Amino acid sequence: MPNPFSTNRPQTLYAALALLGVAVLFGGATRYEVGTTILPRLAALAAIVYLFWPRNRSPLHVERGALFFWAALFALPLVQLIPLPWSVWTALPGRGLAQQVYTALGDRPWLPISLSPSRTLDFLLALVVPLAAWLLGKHLDYTGRVVVLRAMLLLALASAALGLVQLTLGAGSPVYFYHVTNDDSSVGFFSNANHLALFLAGAIVIALAWLADAMTVSGRIPAPAAVACGLAIGVLLFGIAGTSSRAGAIFSVVGLLGGLAMLPLERIGLKRSYVLGGSAVVTLALAAGLGLVLSGRVLSDRFQIDDGTQERIGLLPKFAHVAHDFFPFGSGLGSFEPVYKSYERANELSFGYWNQAHQDYLQVAIEGGLVGMLLILAFLIWFVIRVVRIWYRGDDSSRMRRQQATAALFMTMIMAHGMGDYPMRTGTIACIFGFLVAFLTVPEEAGASRSRSRRDLGEDAFGVYGQNQDVVPVRAIDRGLAAQGGEHYS
Repeated sequence: MPNPFSTNRPQTLYAALALLGVAVLFGGATRYEVGTTILPRLAALAAIVYLFWPRNRSPLHVERGALFFWAALFALPLVQLIPLPWSVWTALPGRGLAQQVYTALGDRPWLPISLSPSRTLDFLLALVVPLAAWLLGKHLDYTGRVVVLRAMLLLALASAALGLVQLTLGAGSPVYFYHVTNDDSSVGFFSNANHLALFLAGAIVIALAWLADAMTVSGRIPAPAAVACGLAIGVLLFGIAGTSSRAGAIFSVVGLLGGLAMLPLERIGLKRSYVLGGSAVVTLALAAGLGLVLSGRVLSDRFQIDDGTQERIGLLPKFAHVAHDFFPFGSGLGSFEPVYKSYERANELSFGYWNQAHQDYLQVAIEGGLVGMLLILAFLIWFVIRVVRIWYRGDDSSRMRRQQATAALFMTMIMAHGMGDYPMRTGTIACIFGFLVAFLTVPEEAGASRSRSRRDLGEDAFGVYGQNQDVVPVRAIDRGLAAQGGEHYS
């Protein structure tokens, strides 16, 4: 098996690992005033400077569509920060209350679309983290991406272990790194237990994909890899249990099923009937276990539905009403907390408050308006098209295709979690998501073996061949390239 650090872009790999490490260690909060969020942003800026530094002669290719998407994504908060004349600003939807305040003060200033410019600026700066992760991921070859995914797994295991220590020491323990946090649950390097659970569930997929790669290379189930994978999944599942996250419980089952589906069991000699039968048994067992957990029959003291969850569901119509009031220009990205306070009634006030909507798509509609919704729709269309291409055009045994499938499944979990939470508003998950988006595409060609254009080779029909993990067409491998002295890893 080739050296995992035999990437032909080692400096990019080191930069990617540094950004990932900083993001996981210091990017686990979403609160506006948390000071540690600046560290992942500084690391991201340094990574971007490195990639475009004149001495770095390695090419970086960005598709035109992706360039337009990122330009629009950064332009939205920038436009929302441009001051507008009073007559224009007062004509915007949802400005009635603020207009009354300024009128009472006898002031008619120029004002931006955003009702909280400082928070919109903070949102703009936060976009640098996923951008840097995406650029670094695009610049990595297949082997470099393998290392980054395994680094995610190791960081998830460390976070799970930390979470179990937090749970053991109890509330008020110094190993809780954020003042506002779920101090009755495992949170790891996050401030929110749900976000840790999502991270650990995604790591389950990475662990099983790693085992699948080892099986593909050896043609059997290697005992060391199987034991290591089993232990890793055990730690991750214990970590998820410590978070008391119902979403984490669901995603852990999804991760197990998706990861098990990637194991090349038929290639190592198991009969198809055995594979299908075993898959059915595992699926039913996991579904039954999940049902017992969510119904409260097992671990009822940890996974019960609390009043906060029910309140979130009840507030969805109100959030939709707020989005309607500010449509189509939005209230300004990042402005949800102060905007929603103006909608709260006296009988709804309590010692708690809503810092986020806990429904990221509705929150984007409130803050970003029509443009924000269109950007989400454009990304989802691209994602579906990309996944369909991977599903229908790849070699079933291709390690590269498995890597792309791992990224797709982890991304699906993150996007699904956004329907009931706000995971991508943390620097950690935003960074991971940026890497995964890049890993969903074919690695850039580097070196002599990758100098031919993708139009000739085909974008999706790639396999991995040789000690240097060169990317060559699967068609060429099938014609006998593997017989020329290299090991065939596809």
